[in-house]
Order: sequence, then structure tokens, then C-alpha cells
Amino acid sequence: MMFILFGCLMAYAAKPATASCSLEMIPKSVVVPFGGSLSAVCKSSSGGVTGMGWESPYGGTGLVNGVSNLTLQIDSLKHWSVEPICFVNVNGSQCTEVLPVTVYKMPDSVSISLFGSDGLIVEGETYQVRCEASEVAPVRDVTMELLYGNETLERDKVYTVFKDDPVTFSFEFLMLSKRDYNGNRIRCAAKMDFGPSGPNLPVTYSEPLELTVQYPPTFSQPEDETLTLPVGSWMSLNCSASGNPAPEYSWNIPSESGKLTGTGDVFNSSFKYPGTYECTAANSQGAATKRFTVNGSSRTRTTLAAVLGVFLALAVVLCVLGLYFVTPHGTFSCSKPSYTPGQASSGPV
Repeated sequence: MMFILFGCLMAYAAKPATASCSLEMIPKSVVVPFGGSLSAVCKSSSGGVTGMGWESPYGGTGLVNGVSNLTLQIDSLKHWSVEPICFVNVNGSQCTEVLPVTVYKMPDSVSISLFGSDGLIVEGETYQVRCEASEVAPVRDVTMELLYGNETLERDKVYTVFKDDPVTFSFEFLMLSKRDYNGNRIRCAAKMDFGPSGPNLPVTYSEPLELTVQYPPTFSQPEDETLTLPVGSWMSLNCSASGNPAPEYSWNIPSESGKLTGTGDVFNSSFKYPGTYECTAANSQGAATKRFTVNGSSRTRTTLAAVLGVFLALAVVLCVLGLYFVTPHGTFSCSKPSYTPGQASSGPV
């Protein structure tokens, strides 16, 4: 009974600051590294202040009479949990205010691992990525990100761990693999986040993890193609495809004896046989087929007629020139004289 009465008296004697018993903390909260120094001022603008003090196992001042502001100074804070209390005596009453103090430690390291794989993954499957922060405090103020280059894939924060001293904590992320990730890197980034009034601390990164993504072949030009070529002209059919592992190619090619088989991503040949040229690109993840329909065109009659027409026109021009400029003796003259059969020519002897 006496214990309960004593507790009630203490609760009445030391009450939180109110408008009639004001206390001001400068700063309002403190974030300090483990082993760092701490300085804060407690002020009261209330009338009738008889004294004030700091109640703390580290740097406490006890009651100091005749002051309305008082400084708490801790040169080296080596405790993870501390709650300094400023108290002021006003007109026989005592008001109190707690200074929020966060003691932090940067993580020793950040690591990244991929469950069930050393970095070799398959397109379209989901994988669990673990980001681990080692010996960090307080872990509730850590934000962990999973990064792909400068892009944030996932972000997480601890909401259920309230320990003040250092712990090692793992964050689990789910990542859907994409072919764009092949040959690129992911990494984890741990940031201590104390809000806008806290210190801006550097980010701690893990070593990058390079990904190898396996995916089926995809053609650079996926649509089937139709070509018309003159028989005997040069033919080049491009069946290039991207894939991991690198695709292997096979061709079904028309021929006089049925079909022939070829290899390589580009088929080069003199065009002889119209028909469908079929290319298949395959790897361990799948296969894709592309078809080239090649139609033949002979050298057309129109083209031949045009060539013959040119030659005939040239022959006519030559005949006309012969009639007007060739002498009876077979020589060429720009001033050809008239000629009467049986009459001697008056030309030069």
C-alpha cells in the first residue's frame, strides 16, 4: 500500500512539461555514433523557476539551483541505450522532458547472395536474393535496397526489431529474371535513415553479383521473309538470333534431290532452286524457326526486247549514214557528189 502511495506522489511531483511549465530541448533529438560526443541544452521560459538539472547515468548534473538553462555534455557515449531527462522546479512543482538519443553504428559489411544459384538463372523464373547487413545498430533505422545498375528493384525496412545494440540482419527480396540482366550486375545497398533532421551518412554497398541469364533464341528480324531473285544471282539469307547459350543453326534447303541441310546463321549461295528455305536456331532453353520463301525470276522478254531494240536502232542509224556519207569507192566523205551509172567520177585521181 505504501509503495503504491509513493508511486502516486512521484507521478504528481514529476510531471511532463506543459504550457505553464515549459521546457525546450536544443536540439530536440540527438543522433550520435557509438563513442561520439553529445551536447544538448535544456531551457525553461516559465516564471518562478528555482532550479533545474539533467538526470542521466552519463553526464548527469543533478539539481542546479538558480538557473533556467542547463547543458548536458557527454564526451564519449559508449552505451547503446540512454535516455537523459531534463527536470525543472517551478513554484514547488517539477516538470520533466526526455531527450531522444539514438546511438548508431555503421554496418561492418553488406553481402549479397542468390538462393540456389551462383549467378546462373533462367529467364522468367523468380529467385530469392538475400542482402545481409553485418553488426549494424540500430537495425530499425536501416533501409536496404536491391539495385540493378542505378535502378532500385526492391526496397525494405525493418519494422519489428527494436534492439539498440548491433545485430546482423538479413533482408529477403524476390527477383523476376529478365534476359536484359544477362552479363549485368546486381548489388545491395544499406543506408542508415534517421529522417530529415538526422545526419546524412554514406551508403554501404555489397560486392556486385554478376548474373548469367539463360533464354531461348529470338531472331533479330523475327518475321518470315519472301524474296524474288533472278536465277543465278547471289543469294544471302540472314537467320541471326540472340540466345544464351549461343544458338546452333540448321537449314532445310530446296535442291534437285529433295532437300539439303546447312549450318550457320547466314546462308550464302548462288540462287538455283526456288522454294522455302527453313532455318532453325536452338539452344538448351528452346528453339525457333524462320522461313524464307524465295521465288525465281528469269531474265524477262521485255529486257531482251529492249536490248534487241537498241541494236536494231543502231543498225538503222548506220545504214542511213552509209547512204549519205559513203562514196561508191567505199570511202567516207562529208561532201558526197552525185553519181550517175556509167559516168566517170570527177573525184580525185
